Amino acid sequence: MPGERLKRRLQQLIWDGRLDTLALYPCQILRDHGDMRLDLQPDKPDLPLLTRVPLRTMLPGVEVRVQVGSRVLLGFENGDPARPVALLFDAGSLRELIIHATVKVDVVAPEINVNGGIVNLAGGGPAVARVGDQIRITGVAAGSATLIGEIISGSGKTFSG
Repeated sequence: MPGERLKRRLQQLIWDGRLDTLALYPCQILRDHGDMRLDLQPDKPDLPLLTRVPLRTMLPGVEVRVQVGSRVLLGFENGDPARPVALLFDAGSLRELIIHATVKVDVVAPEINVNGGIVNLAGGGPAVARVGDQIRITGVAAGSATLIGEIISGSGKTFSG
């Protein structure tokens, strides 16, 4: 079983005095499996390649996807060589951030910028228009015409409560 071989290899390194399971070891990310598990190549030459190492974000409900080639720190839960974990990925390595919440989430900041090509609002609500967006006006017009207008003002807040 591959997991057992890895465990034996890591235990051998501990017995040889070459691995401190309470230390953190820099690693390169070789693969993000998309399930919060990573394949890692430790910088420490005597550490083996590690596969499907759990990634810990330290924030409950936060899921991330990281760039291959970026860096994390490798640690061992409770100092147990059979329980490797990836920690503290580089900020620039983030590909995707997902927050799973069952409670209210507040973002408090003097300014919030959303700079994305697409902004999706889940839940099936109506589309959100921006100042300057084209709008289609339907209603009574002379003959059968489609009228195009432009939004010229907008609310400072999407919800005030």
